[in-house]
Amino acid sequence: MCGIAGVFGRKDPETVARMLRVLAHRGPDDQHVVYGEGYTLGARRLSIIDLDNGRQPLGENENRIWAAQNGEIYNFREAREELLKNTTGHKFYTDGDTEVIPHLYKAYGLEFPKKLEGMYAISVYDEDKQQGVLVRDRSGKKPLYYLEHEGALWYASEIKALLQVPGFQRKMNLEAVHHFLSYKNVPAPLSIFEGIKLLSPAHRLLWKDGRIRTLDRYWRLDWTPFEGELDEQELAEEFIRLMKIGVRRRLVSDVPIGFFLSGGIDSSLSTALAAEVAP
Repeated sequence: MCGIAGVFGRKDPETVARMLRVLAHRGPDDQHVVYGEGYTLGARRLSIIDLDNGRQPLGENENRIWAAQNGEIYNFREAREELLKNTTGHKFYTDGDTEVIPHLYKAYGLEFPKKLEGMYAISVYDEDKQQGVLVRDRSGKKPLYYLEHEGALWYASEIKALLQVPGFQRKMNLEAVHHFLSYKNVPAPLSIFEGIKLLSPAHRLLWKDGRIRTLDRYWRLDWTPFEGELDEQELAEEFIRLMKIGVRRRLVSDVPIGFFLSGGIDSSLSTALAAEVAP
């Protein structure tokens, strides 16, 4: 599962390490922190890909851009090949998916999330530009909470880690309570605590010069109707073709993969297709 925590605008490895310990259940295999003037990034790791060399946060070649993520980048190998083919100055030292993130940021800047396919909550810090970026995946599968506090931006995979921030006062968000009692859910960007916010799905946040400079949406679902003269059988074949691509992308792992079956058609179909495409 993994978990990330950190702060933009402050060098505070002790607090970030304490935040990560609260997230130990998300990543039992490793805990690591990197820091410099104006930033601290940390990650708890559940090792799935490149077990020996995939420790994160990871930097690009010059270690001026750092990245940490909770999740999986399904197209990281294709993205890496595209970088090596079409851009210069990239060398890769791991076979993990996280390493491609700082390189994509270096090549494409704030547009890098558009190059990703996967489930992820990502933090990036650029030492040269002295700016931090938070990104959440398209459907919001991986959570990412943040808190502006005393000139810094703190973030974490779970609220409980942000409760470790020195000086933060816990106050109930009454608007969030109203929504919870109405819908049994607290919708983004709210959280149950005042001041702590949930980054919305398909959104990216830029922090620079002591404040949030931009918070925008980088992707929207395309509802354009399918155009073509396909009959029901042809549509079913196209659906299976796309499903196989999706299932194959999710089978990249250096540890055994298992399936949970609910008894519905979706989990059964995914398992059947995996049995076809897996080695």
